[in-house]
Amino acid sequence: MSEQGEVSVGSKPLGDYIVSAAILFNQGYRRVLIRGKGNNISKAVALYNALKERMGEALRLVDVRIGSNEVRGRIVSYIEILIERAY
Repeated sequence: MSEQGEVSVGSKPLGDYIVSAAILFNQGYRRVLIRGKGNNISKAVALYNALKERMGEALRLVDVRIGSNEVRGRIVSYIEILIERAY
């Protein structure tokens, strides 16, 4: 099994993404990459904060990447937050 799962944050409620990340950890993934782009960047950060609040010391921030891509002639910003379950 791959060591890393991924949650792409979109327009669903925050609780759905919390459950998705929890399922990935329960399936045995050690790391989860949270991706948010455009208007969903703040929701991706909120997801990290909610997971950190619930999991406390069992969750570790590994890396944060920010940047932008050109999509259909427009510049779209993104954030990638890599978290890890501490054992």
